[in-house]
Amino acid sequence: MSEYVNTVRLEFNGQTFEDFESWTDNSVTFYKQVNLMNKTGHAKMTERYGFSVSVKVPNIPPDINLDKVKDGTCTVVFGDSNSTNKKPKRITYGGVYTLESGEGTADGETELTRTKTFGAESKIYM
Repeated sequence: MSEYVNTVRLEFNGQTFEDFESWTDNSVTFYKQVNLMNKTGHAKMTERYGFSVSVKVPNIPPDINLDKVKDGTCTVVFGDSNSTNKKPKRITYGGVYTLESGEGTADGETELTRTKTFGAESKIYM
């Protein structure tokens, strides 16, 4: 069974943007190993959620500024390529903020693509 991402929708300040080239879920650290006197212990870490997206710069409408996202919501919808009858799976990020706008990439044949990195306060699987 292979799954693919159907939709990535970022909503903020009453605006919606869906024209992303790719989406990457960032890793989350739950525990960290710490050295103790005679053994190794584990310390609970604050969970920090996030994701990165690639977007073609010419496709961003002039009234949308992806560098200024504050307290947004991002919904990622997955589909199952083997069956269209199954309910799609979703990941919803809440409290989304722009952390970084990466370098632009262009190869002379395609449009300028830029990677945006976002942090989130919550991550809910549906």
